[in-house]
Amino acid sequence: MAHFPIIEYDQLTDPKAKGVYEEILAELGFGIIPNLFKSMAINPDILEANWKKFRATILQGDLPRTLKEMVGIAISQANNSQYALKVHLHGLSALGMSEEILRTLVSDFANCPLPKRDKALISFGLQAATKPQEMTEADYQNLRDLGLDDAEIFEIIATADLFSFVNRYTDAIALEIDAL
Repeated sequence: MAHFPIIEYDQLTDPKAKGVYEEILAELGFGIIPNLFKSMAINPDILEANWKKFRATILQGDLPRTLKEMVGIAISQANNSQYALKVHLHGLSALGMSEEILRTLVSDFANCPLPKRDKALISFGLQAATKPQEMTEADYQNLRDLGLDDAEIFEIIATADLFSFVNRYTDAIALEIDAL
């Protein structure tokens, strides 16, 4: 059981929180408010700030959402953080990602049937989240050689930052996985 209440839309009294829930429903594409955000509704300002960060990082930008969610899955698996791992595996499935890719993404990444560029991007994001002090200019150059520009590389680092936060937050509050 989560250490904070999971607040449903009909329980909200704050108009800012209601507005954020409505944006999430309209923009996320799954017809639900994830428990991640429901658990933040006790503080509408923090809820709003975290939704805006999630939206700008995952739903907007130059890189595909699916690729950013795969970065999140790799980070969540490395951190043994079940909430984001399960929710984003489900999300990728709902977005049409093949079961083969999803299965090998978590069980045998080296043999996952993804393009070299995508695998390099996921690996870079994982390194940014788990071993940032070990990153070298060669890591950045490898992505540039694969055709990524600085804005796209920045998106990977922002994604790594977001999922590092989500993992720490959901683990710290023992957040239950959404009924998917």
